[in-house]
Amino acid sequence: MDIPKRDDIVIVKVIQILDYGAFVELLEYKNVRGFVHISNVSSSWVKNIRNFVKLNQVRAAKVANVDFEKGQIDLSFAGVSPQRERQALTAFKQLNREEKLISLLAEEQKKKFDDVWNEVAVPLTEEFGSLYDAFEQISVGKDVSAIIPKQWIAAVKDLVEKNVVVSLKAVRGKAKFRSLSSSGLDDVNETFSEAENVKGCEVRYLGAGTYSIECNAVNFKEADKHLTKAVEAAEVKAKKLGASFEFKKEEHN
Repeated sequence: MDIPKRDDIVIVKVIQILDYGAFVELLEYKNVRGFVHISNVSSSWVKNIRNFVKLNQVRAAKVANVDFEKGQIDLSFAGVSPQRERQALTAFKQLNREEKLISLLAEEQKKKFDDVWNEVAVPLTEEFGSLYDAFEQISVGKDVSAIIPKQWIAAVKDLVEKNVVVSLKAVRGKAKFRSLSSSGLDDVNETFSEAENVKGCEVRYLGAGTYSIECNAVNFKEADKHLTKAVEAAEVKAKKLGASFEFKKEEHN
């Protein structure tokens, strides 16, 4: 039986609550259950366990101990920080989403799930870091014909088009522009048109000679590249026009 190791972070669903602890189902393992003692429910004092744990609640837990002979797995909610729990739950939800999409693809193409996973999901994950990141790249036109078998290209594009909504990441900053020329307005338009010519970038006037430059892409790395390109293009044009151009990037979360 496939079971986790000590100190692993696992995703569980609470299936029974007792006064002294809670039984949980390990969602990433088939037919595997564990137990969270009341002393491991929270780092603070627990008088009533039901104030901290709810039936059917999905949580991240740390494996405290595995008794192979008894088939018993002791878990701890207290051993997982809120940040680590958010990360684990996000990764779990994404994996579920990926598996559902591959199941849909397998069903549409009348193929076995494992075959589709190995031929499509594995190479795309190796190339892009995650299958969903790959799907987002495909949705904006990324060519993956050299990554997955050609017979899957059309089907994967169709799957992505119907089921994947791209959540764009934005980076931005403020630019100060000054021109002493009599054609100052034309200089402004020429300068910031260079920035807006960069894919995914937009310029807005904020007032008092200050402008916002914002660029969007499927991830922050790509958005940063677009913003850098937009700012450099605007700087070059401003310099040619004899105008001053200053830019300060805003930090993104």
